[in-house]
Amino acid sequence: MKLLKLAFSSLLERKMRSLLTMLGIIIGVAAVYAMLVIGNGAKDQIMDSLGGINSRSISLSPNWTRGRASNRKPYRRFTETDVEQIRGIRGAEAVSGMINSSESVVVPGTDSQSDIRGTDQDYLATNDMTLSAGRNLNPEDLEFSRTVALLGSSASERLFGKSYPIGATVVIKRIPFEVVGVLETYEAQWSRGNDENDFIIIPRSTMRARISGDDWLVKNKVDNIQVVGETTESLTFIETEVDSILRRSRNLSAADAPDFRIFNFSANRQQQAQGQQMFTILLASIGVITLIVGGVGVMNIMLVSVAERTREIGLRMSVGARGSDILLQFLVEALVLCAIGGAIGLAIGYGAGEFVERSSSVGNESVLKIRHSLPTAMLAFGSALFTGIVFGFLPARRASRLNPVEALRHE
Repeated sequence: MKLLKLAFSSLLERKMRSLLTMLGIIIGVAAVYAMLVIGNGAKDQIMDSLGGINSRSISLSPNWTRGRASNRKPYRRFTETDVEQIRGIRGAEAVSGMINSSESVVVPGTDSQSDIRGTDQDYLATNDMTLSAGRNLNPEDLEFSRTVALLGSSASERLFGKSYPIGATVVIKRIPFEVVGVLETYEAQWSRGNDENDFIIIPRSTMRARISGDDWLVKNKVDNIQVVGETTESLTFIETEVDSILRRSRNLSAADAPDFRIFNFSANRQQQAQGQQMFTILLASIGVITLIVGGVGVMNIMLVSVAERTREIGLRMSVGARGSDILLQFLVEALVLCAIGGAIGLAIGYGAGEFVERSSSVGNESVLKIRHSLPTAMLAFGSALFTGIVFGFLPARRASRLNPVEALRHE
C-alpha cells in the first residue's frame, strides 16, 4: 500500500509527463481491444452466415458452363438414380433431391406466385428445418404422387394469416393440394433479397407429374441434391464417394473436368474460420506494435525519472532501503502508469467498437457486428500490465544498483 501511495504521489507531481507517457499505452490497449472485438465479431458473423445449413452437409449442383451463351452446353441435371445411389453411401444420414419452380398459388381471396420446391422426406433434415405444426412428407407421398404440401412460415402467414392452415387447401397451377405441415421460421445461409421462408414444399414425384411437365423437365431429373453425414468426419469419405458415383453415371474419367459441383459446408466453415483467425491476429498485431512503442516511451520516461531522482534514491538507501525495495518502487510506478493507461484504453476501445458497429448499421441491422467479452478485456488490460513490467524493469534495475554515496553527491 505504501508503494502504491509513493507511485501515485510521484505520478501526480509530474502530471503532464505522466499523461504523455500513458498516451502510447492508452492507444495501444484501445487498438488491441477494438481490433479483437471487431475480429471476433466478424468471425461470429461468418459462422452465423452458415446457419440454416447443417454443419455436416454437402450440397451438389450442376456446373454451369461458362462463356458466351451461343457456346454454352446444356448443363446436366442429376437423376433419381443418383439420389438413390448417394443415399446408399455409408455414413450418409439424410439425402434429398429437389426440383424448383415458381407457380401460381390460389387460396380464397389470394392469387400469387410462390416458390414451389419438389422434394422428399429428407429435405427438412438436410436443410436444418423443423415443423411447427402437422407432419413431414413420407415415402408414400412420393410413391403415389400425392397432392400434399408443407408451407414455409412466411407462406403460411401470407396465404392464411393467423388461421390454422393444417387441412386447408392451396391450389397450385389449378391443382388442389392439402396442407399437411407448416415449418418453423429458419435463417437461410444466403439471402437472395427475398423472404427465404416464403415457399411451398410438395412431393418431388408430384412436382414432376402434375406441375412442371415433361416439356420443361426431362423425366427423372433433379436440380440439386443435399447430403447430411452422420458426423463431420464422415464428410470427406462421402464427398469422395459422391464424386465417384457421379463420374460413373456421366462416363467421366478422373482426368475429366466434372460437370457438377460439390460444396462441403464443414470444410468451407473451417477455411473461413481459419482465414478470419489470421485476420484477427493481423488486426491485433497492429495494436501490439502500438503498445510496444508505448512501452518504449514508458522506459525512456522512467529512465529520465531515475536520473532526476538519483539523490532521492541515495537518501532512501542511506536510511536502510535495500536495492530490492528501490527496484520494487520503480516497478510499481511503471505498473500503475500502465494500469491507468490500460483502463482508459479499455474504455476507449469499448467505445470505438460500439461506434464501428453503430456506424455500419443499415436500418436496424448492423453490417459489422462486434463481440465484447471478459477474456478479451482481460487480455488487453493484461498486455498493458505486461508492458509495464517488461519496460519498467530496466529503469527499476538501474535505480536499484545505484551507489548510495555516489547518488547523494548527485546534483
